[in-house]
Amino acid sequence: MLNKNELKTYTQLMKTRFMEDPGVTFQVKGLDRADRLIEAQFEGQIQAFMAENAVQVLPDGQGLLIGYSTREWPEERLTQVMQQSAQQLLAVVNQDELQVLSDRASRQAQMIPSNWHLAYGATDVYHLLVIATDKSAKGSGAFRKLLTPVLKKCAVNQEAMVLETFNPDNLPIYEHFGFQLMESHTGDDSGLTCYCMMRSSEN
Repeated sequence: MLNKNELKTYTQLMKTRFMEDPGVTFQVKGLDRADRLIEAQFEGQIQAFMAENAVQVLPDGQGLLIGYSTREWPEERLTQVMQQSAQQLLAVVNQDELQVLSDRASRQAQMIPSNWHLAYGATDVYHLLVIATDKSAKGSGAFRKLLTPVLKKCAVNQEAMVLETFNPDNLPIYEHFGFQLMESHTGDDSGLTCYCMMRSSEN
C-alpha cells in the first residue's frame, strides 16, 4: 500500500498526465472546481484498486498502471471496486457538480459497447484502465517497465489485453506495443471518439 505522501504523488501524476485528455476534459469542462474534483476522483481510484492489488507503480512517482483480469474479477467485484473508488469524489462534490459529472459519465459510458472484445473471440482479457508516466521519465523506458510484467502475465494466462482511450494521440504508443485498433465510436454531441484497442494473447 502507498503511504499518504506517496498517494498524493501518484494522484498528482495522474492529474498532470490526464487533465488534457479529451475524456477528462469533457467530464469537468466548465466546472469551477475541476482540479479538486479530478484530484479526488484519481485519489479514490488509486486507493480502491490498490486495495485489490490492481495497481503497479514505478518508484518516486515515475509511473503508475491500473488494470485487472476479467478471469479473476467477476462483474460484481468490479462494481464494488468502482463504487469504492467514487467515495473520495462523493465526499467533496456538491449536488450540482455531481449531476453534471454523472450525466457526462453516462454519456461516455454509452459510447463503449459492453464487453466489445467478445466479438473478436476474446473472452477472458486483461483490461488496462490507466497507464501514466511522468514527463521527466520520457525516453527512460518507464512505459515499457510498467507494461512488460502485464504482457508476460497475459502470455502465460493466454489472455488478450484490451483498453479504451478517448485520446487519439495515444494510438501510436499502444500500437508500438502490439495493440490494434478494433473499433471506434463517436458521440453524437460530445465531440469525443472512443478508441477500443486489443493486443492478442499470441503477440
